[in-house]
Amino acid sequence: MAGKSDKEIIGNYEVSKAGLLTRREVLTMGAVAAAGALVAPAFAAAGGATAPAASGPEPYVAKDFSGLQGKLDGLSASQIEQHLKLYKGYIGKANELRSKLKEVELASANATYSPIREMLVEQSFAVNGVIYHEFYFGNLGGKGGEPTGDLKSAMEERWGTMAKFNDFLKAAGKSVRGWVVIGYNTRGGFIDSFGLDTHNIGSPANFVPLLVLDVYEHAYMVDYGIDRAKYLDAFMKNVDWDVVGKRFNITKKHPTGLDATI
Repeated sequence: MAGKSDKEIIGNYEVSKAGLLTRREVLTMGAVAAAGALVAPAFAAAGGATAPAASGPEPYVAKDFSGLQGKLDGLSASQIEQHLKLYKGYIGKANELRSKLKEVELASANATYSPIREMLVEQSFAVNGVIYHEFYFGNLGGKGGEPTGDLKSAMEERWGTMAKFNDFLKAAGKSVRGWVVIGYNTRGGFIDSFGLDTHNIGSPANFVPLLVLDVYEHAYMVDYGIDRAKYLDAFMKNVDWDVVGKRFNITKKHPTGLDATI
């Protein structure tokens, strides 16, 4: 990930190296999407480039994860290249749907079928397709192993040992059809886990992703065909626990919204 003199881009956040949240960081983290992922931040994951404001013509701008190509153990440059193409397709559709919803016909609104219904549902699919992929690519590029500090303690409290967590993650990865998301449950104040069969089904509210695993076939078929178990082994070897740990440290300070007082 690209860095700055006194800040660095970690996954979806700009974090001060001193570990302190700036006013901009707090504002960036100010809301969790109903689908469970953080609202897209103001900064791109690479190069520190700023994204256009939400009121602009294209609020979703693809982050540059091309640095992962050829740098991962067990995931080829071709595999990552194809995966990034799919991610950029979600960027395009998220922008398209947001634009069309501004002028969608309203008179025919109906819960069985209507243009507004279809666009709203598919917008959640496209936007979550963007965000979950950004968490996924953002937590790749490390050397695997184990987390440290508060994150390790929290995970051991949940799973007992990291060995048990590894077994759990691989079993979860074999069990769901889309995503395994390990995250911070802001409602309960603990690390939790969810499986999603598709981007916008099973994605809980008040749950912030920390470690995201893509198990759709497109994530591994170039390298492993249908052998998902080998892909899961490769994924574990490339987890960047420093990124996951910094996400965790930020998220613990993130308000749920339910605690707000008037």
